[in-house]
Amino acid sequence: MRKMAKGIATAVNCCLLAILILTTYIQKQLPDRYSVVAGEQITFTCPYPVQMVRTSVPGEVQAAYSSAGESYQMDLKLLGTIPVKTVEVQVVDRKLVTVSGAPFGIKMFTDGLMVVGMSDIPTAGGRLNPARAAGVEVGDILKTFNEVPLTTNEQLAELMQENAGGLIRLEVKRGNSTFRAEVEPVRSSGDEQYRLGVWVRDSSAGIGTMTYFDQNSGVFTGLGHAVCDVDTGDIMPLQSGEVVPARITGVKRGEAGSPGELKGRFTEEPPLGSLSANTSTGVYGLLRSRGVYLGEEMPLAMKHEVETGKAYIYTTTEGSRPKKYEIEIEKLVMSEEEKGQNMVIHVTDPDLLAKTGGILQGMSGSPIVQNGMLVGSVTHVFVKDPTRGFGIFAENIQNNMKNMNFNQKNIA
Repeated sequence: MRKMAKGIATAVNCCLLAILILTTYIQKQLPDRYSVVAGEQITFTCPYPVQMVRTSVPGEVQAAYSSAGESYQMDLKLLGTIPVKTVEVQVVDRKLVTVSGAPFGIKMFTDGLMVVGMSDIPTAGGRLNPARAAGVEVGDILKTFNEVPLTTNEQLAELMQENAGGLIRLEVKRGNSTFRAEVEPVRSSGDEQYRLGVWVRDSSAGIGTMTYFDQNSGVFTGLGHAVCDVDTGDIMPLQSGEVVPARITGVKRGEAGSPGELKGRFTEEPPLGSLSANTSTGVYGLLRSRGVYLGEEMPLAMKHEVETGKAYIYTTTEGSRPKKYEIEIEKLVMSEEEKGQNMVIHVTDPDLLAKTGGILQGMSGSPIVQNGMLVGSVTHVFVKDPTRGFGIFAENIQNNMKNMNFNQKNIA
């Protein structure tokens, strides 16, 4: 009897531990905040046996979800009984956006100079690297040179020679912090020029896909992820930039282990607008010309409205006009830590598979549409399986836009 009781106690403890581990895991996988359209009640879909339970009396919730700007709380409970977490539900107006899928060109200049490499300098006294000795690292941003703001590679070279080997005070940004570095450049025995021992980049250019355009504000967004430096992988800090018309001229098919790409070129037409932000959820800017294809106006879906199952992407594989292709949303990831990997998508459209092999580099930003709503955009391709990739929720793209300041409405 005693052994049986002990066995039961052990089993109960194991069950409690398993429940604790599961609830802790779910807490991290589900967001703390949700949005619901005014006048609607939130419908909660979840891959776990979790239910939403009201924390307020029905009358209070009814009043709250009827007006945008209001908020209320709901409890998430495992099996409807075990508390997981309390979440905030924010009531919002339904956003209408114009879905694109067209290619656009990006020309951007960095806010400062990004250090993309370091190289020892041959001198009469041996090989030296004064920048490294002063604490500068790859990925740092050089902001100023003796209080002069740095803007181009050529400017840095000119300032170096004018300084003639004197002590330099650099303002250096690393992540979210800034520090001062005092560097004494050395004269290269190769070309007799003064050097710091760094390779820097001041600009970037490429082609991406526009996700949507806001008719009211003139703001557009695309890519679904940041423009990152090809050498360091860090987000390039935007000082200024412009959006230009582009055309897709060819396709390099994707294969397992070798992602394909869209090949394109900038056209001769005037710029379409300006870039305002380069962020983890995409690039944002203002259009002053309607020279890029803007398609159908659609409601923007909240993340809890996205479902696994059939959906479509709008993307361009030739010229500048997008086409609609069928995909399958295979998995949803609600965690707030995975803003650019919210869904796993699978290309099922035979025409797109025949032409591209799946998702290509350059398709980032292609809008994902389901049930007549914009639910997200394509962000990445799986290297081992180009028919699959990641997408980001449209709600995450829009929420990031709310935190930005655009100077003016800028539409011709």
